[in-house]
Amino acid sequence: VPIMLRSSYCTLYEKDEKDLAELGECPYDQGGYFIINGSEKVLIAQEKMSTNHVYVFKKRQPNKYSFVAEVRSETQNRPPSTMFVRMLSRASSKVGSSGQYIRATLPYIRTEIPIFIVFRALGFVADKDILEHICYDFSDTQMMELLRPSLEEAFVIQNQQ
Repeated sequence: VPIMLRSSYCTLYEKDEKDLAELGECPYDQGGYFIINGSEKVLIAQEKMSTNHVYVFKKRQPNKYSFVAEVRSETQNRPPSTMFVRMLSRASSKVGSSGQYIRATLPYIRTEIPIFIVFRALGFVADKDILEHICYDFSDTQMMELLRPSLEEAFVIQNQQ
């Protein structure tokens, strides 16, 4: 069983410089690697966001967006595609509005699309139907006020075409 050098299971753990010198080890060697068949082996960590999960990031201000949600969708038959939903920061929204605009960026479409228009394109035409998918509690006035600018922005398109 390989043991990481200088770990709590290693015989060099908590040895002082004198003891390390007697064992023929360099006192400046920090460890953190393995010896396998006489060769040093290192594990390299890789970070990768998993697919088919939504990740939400709060953006540092000042920034055009206050929040960004990202999902990488992947199926067996097609390569992964990424969709973004962004909430514009209050500084980017119209003066006097109580909420913030929410827009989506879809794969193969370069322009941001208001989120209510995306829902209408998917067949949810009535505002109430769209709000039911976004906000589960209609009595949550704070959430409803937050969505108001996005709803008003999409008012010009009232059907699926």
